[in-house]
Amino acid sequence: MCDANHTGASTDIARNGKLAIINRLLPTPDRLRRHYTMHKLTSATAHVFFAVMLFALTGQTRAAIAQDAGEELREVARAGDVGRVTQLLDAGTPVDAPGRHGLTALMFAVQHGHLDVVRLLVQRGANVNAADTFFDVTVLQAALAYRQPDIALYLLQHGAAGRADALQWAAEHSHLALAQAALAPPGVERLDLEVARRAAADKDPAVRDLLAHATPTPRAAPPAQVDPAHLEKLAGKYLSPDNSVVVTAHGGRLQVSIDGAGPIELLAFGDERFENEAGDVRLVITGRAGLVERAYLTRADGGELMLIPSSQLEIGDLRSASDVPLSAAPRGPAAAWRQFRGHAAAGIGDGQGATVDWDVKSGKNIRFKTPIPGIATSSPIIDGGLIFVTTAISSQGDTTFQTGLYGAGDSVDDTSPHSFRLYALAAATGSIVWQREVTQVAPTVKRHLKSSFANSTPATDGRTIVVLFGMVGLLAAYDRDGTEIWRRDIGVLEANDPQSGSAQWGHASSPIVWNDLVVVQADRRRDSFLAAYALKTGDEVWRVPRDEPSTWSTPAIVAGPNGDELVTNGLLIRAYRPRTGELLWTLGPNSEVIVATPVAADGMVFVTGGYPPVRPVYAIRAGALGDLTLPDDATSSAAVAWSYDRGGTYVPTPIVYRGHLVTVNNNGVLTAYRQDDGEVVHRGRIAAASTAFSASPVAIDGRLVIASETGEVYILRGEPDYEVLATHAMDEIVMATPAVSDGLLVIRTLGHVVGIAQSP
Repeated sequence: MCDANHTGASTDIARNGKLAIINRLLPTPDRLRRHYTMHKLTSATAHVFFAVMLFALTGQTRAAIAQDAGEELREVARAGDVGRVTQLLDAGTPVDAPGRHGLTALMFAVQHGHLDVVRLLVQRGANVNAADTFFDVTVLQAALAYRQPDIALYLLQHGAAGRADALQWAAEHSHLALAQAALAPPGVERLDLEVARRAAADKDPAVRDLLAHATPTPRAAPPAQVDPAHLEKLAGKYLSPDNSVVVTAHGGRLQVSIDGAGPIELLAFGDERFENEAGDVRLVITGRAGLVERAYLTRADGGELMLIPSSQLEIGDLRSASDVPLSAAPRGPAAAWRQFRGHAAAGIGDGQGATVDWDVKSGKNIRFKTPIPGIATSSPIIDGGLIFVTTAISSQGDTTFQTGLYGAGDSVDDTSPHSFRLYALAAATGSIVWQREVTQVAPTVKRHLKSSFANSTPATDGRTIVVLFGMVGLLAAYDRDGTEIWRRDIGVLEANDPQSGSAQWGHASSPIVWNDLVVVQADRRRDSFLAAYALKTGDEVWRVPRDEPSTWSTPAIVAGPNGDELVTNGLLIRAYRPRTGELLWTLGPNSEVIVATPVAADGMVFVTGGYPPVRPVYAIRAGALGDLTLPDDATSSAAVAWSYDRGGTYVPTPIVYRGHLVTVNNNGVLTAYRQDDGEVVHRGRIAAASTAFSASPVAIDGRLVIASETGEVYILRGEPDYEVLATHAMDEIVMATPAVSDGLLVIRTLGHVVGIAQSP
């Protein structure tokens, strides 16, 4: 599984905006209505939400892995160390030395509320209008996002732009001084003043009175000329829970028709902002990675709407079938499931005679349900009649965990001593054969709300079981009797925000065994590496540095015409010789946050990424060498069979099954691509749009088994229409990917290991 979710912070902003952005693909008006009623989002709130998202996602680019001129300055600004900030500036450190996405020391001081550092940096020439290069969020918007009105006031008083955002925040939070500063000359335009007046309608009387007597400023900028092709891209139907807006491009302008009413002509004031001549209607259309993701319609007399392109909603549910037998297929020779997603991470359990028909409540086909203490998102493995699982048990008993499609990336504040354990269970009965405490130690890093301290799935060659607890930097090996063979301290794998340090998410990549080597992908905050260790002794055989920020993907072995290739997912997709670590090829661009594991079939490897700036799907022919990056506008080459720059999935690893690459996104949208040429042959939604998925799909004899985070396990026909055949409730959280072997389907819930087998 992914073993972590990686998004922004700030409870207030997340409460109002998280699902409105992340969980925006809502297929029915009823779901839209419920969603928007609970999560109202204004344009200004959206800006500050993205500021939160940005700071949680910041990391180091490939050019900035090494210590750069401003890294210490940003760190001490984040910590609020005025003295050290002064020393570094006096020593010549550039005040605006940028980190990843252009983030400066001022941005981190703002984020953490250090007004004294903010004053110092501004006095020394810091750019108060700096914006990141990812979401284009300004320093002022970041101050609002992190509820720092005193800092926002100071920034406004020292030349920061963004008065409209500040005024709306001040109106919503009854902050008189900030409202006064926002209205000081040159003030705000009419529409922004009307928005603020509505926001303050039931708030502080002093703010209401100030707004009531304020005079708007005339519109400053003249209309702009916009490429007609860009306008055509924005045209289409947009939806809110109760409204339908049709946008058309005409004569270098946009026209909007709201709920069928006559069109309103809008002038362009940039590529995203459009207003009518009177200045009382505004449309802002935004998106990332070349996508149109949402629009905000504001009217002086009608409030604000957040709108979603209808094309994102026109994904039908995968219809349910009836009277389809779910009984187990005949069982062939037993095949072990020795690593995350089984052999080569393929996720295929065909021929094992496992049933997909069970019921937890009645006990139908439930062979066992064994409780495991602590919490873990690692997946089970099965070999030779034993099931192996890991867990981490907090001495404080903290089992805080939050499922769902949400934006908060807060860490769980529990770094108390934990017991890190490996369990061996009998596959026949579920009884615990042995357990070993691998270590007991207090972690020095924190875990994500949707993560644990035991995220990495064990791996085995049938004789040696390897476990990795990356957040305490321990790699260890045991024999089948539970005797420790070796252990190695490989260094804490701190997988988090490499710049601000405020959001720690937890390492999740799993080790794999290849011949006589254990391979670990250790992409972390600093000094990322890929290494191989001797399976018998734990000695390091080779190590190569990786200019990567934190990733959460497990590497994969691909059989190629020139031998096996070790493929890793990251900002750059890379392939290495598994025997030596020699780099074979690279491919980009890729997403900023990497989770899914590469999967291979028939001499090709399939890699996906589901986060901006691109959401690619690549089908790569094994055996290539060098830089495989495609020329502009090309989708294939001699090395890349086919590709898409959007449509890739974020957390669940895809599966190649019966001639198709099948992806499942976090929101349950399934897409099937023809394996050979990439043609999309099917797309549909597995469950309600609010249902979150982290576990990866597995296949069992023509059926796909896909578990949601809340514990509904969906059984789908494996092709061609992927209809839902059955839904089984586990009545517990499920984050781990199931395992299949020798007539047994094993599902790991947050608290149990459940064995499912056809009853005699």
